[in-house]
Amino acid sequence: MYKVLKLNKIAAEGIDSFPSDKYIVGNDISDPDAIILRSFDMHLMEIPSSLQVVGRAGSGVNNIPVKKLSDLAIPVFNAPGANANAVKELTIAAILICARNIHRAIEFVEESENPEDFKQRIELGKNKYVGYELPGKTIGVIGLGAIGVKVANACLNLGMNVIGFDPMMTVNNAWELQPGIESSDNLSAVLKKADVVTIHIPSTNETRSFIGKEELSMMKDNATLINLSRAEVVDDNAIKLSLTENRIKTYVTDFPDRSLVGMPNVLLLPHLGASTKEAEIKCAKMVAKSIRSFLENGNIDNSVNFPEVHLDRISGSRLSVTNQNKPNMVGQFTTCLGEAGININDLSHKSMGEIGYTLIDVDKSITPETLLKISQIEGVISIKNLKIGRAHV
Repeated sequence: MYKVLKLNKIAAEGIDSFPSDKYIVGNDISDPDAIILRSFDMHLMEIPSSLQVVGRAGSGVNNIPVKKLSDLAIPVFNAPGANANAVKELTIAAILICARNIHRAIEFVEESENPEDFKQRIELGKNKYVGYELPGKTIGVIGLGAIGVKVANACLNLGMNVIGFDPMMTVNNAWELQPGIESSDNLSAVLKKADVVTIHIPSTNETRSFIGKEELSMMKDNATLINLSRAEVVDDNAIKLSLTENRIKTYVTDFPDRSLVGMPNVLLLPHLGASTKEAEIKCAKMVAKSIRSFLENGNIDNSVNFPEVHLDRISGSRLSVTNQNKPNMVGQFTTCLGEAGININDLSHKSMGEIGYTLIDVDKSITPETLLKISQIEGVISIKNLKIGRAHV
């Protein structure tokens, strides 16, 4: 039986993906094979020696010690794209709220206390909240991953001029963009043209304070900035300065900082991006599937720290090896198997950064002696015989 530790409430549809005859899933599991979580912060957590895989039912992995787990040869899975529609819809809502000054208008109505002239006051005061329509306005979409592509296409359908910026855009995502969307490799040009800028990039060392004082100074006066990405990609101190100097009209963020509370022209949301039932279900089911595929077949799908390796199973015996990314590793594995009289039916090897990962299907059971010999090859981090369990090196 595989044991899965839940560190957060996970949608039941995802948990039900683990067959009860093979898996025990719970909040109080000792020696887990897998951990599934959403927002729980694992950075201060002691990593169980039994742990083989971590899965986050969401896209970002800021709350997971990815480097530490990589050193332990433990893949980290996420659910890219599963929350894309939810974030897209919230982005569109933010654009419309800001364009029509809906948030300010609601506040105005709620603050109109005198019941005697209530209707007259409302009618006379509404002119302060005249907004603009979206057709013909320009939006800059920073980041054209699964979410950014959906946002760009939706904005085009609303009649906006759309300029996308993403030097790392994949071919698949490029194909998903509708004709008519302009792509730029010049961030400053996008910022200078856009009436609205929306950010959809991951949080990395390279993207920290991606939008700072310099970038904000390039934006149009009265532009709107929307950050439903990650808190770290926007410099809050620079935002406060720009708002104080009326450099931008409105800032919307899904990652509220206490220093921004009460500031005019700031809309603070409590991290609602993926907070829909549909997104939670899709995320949970996607990551549960990845965890199962890894534990049962060694496949790596949607990992942030391991290369994508997926091999359809054609024989009963399978070996997975995690190793340092150095020359002739696979050759040494196959030599050991050949010397043991074991024929290889299928093989897949890929690398990512410092990690290499290999799946090998063979025609007969692999003996403990052969496993030990492979594990002793310099550069092997871990080896797993999917029939008899995992051996740490």
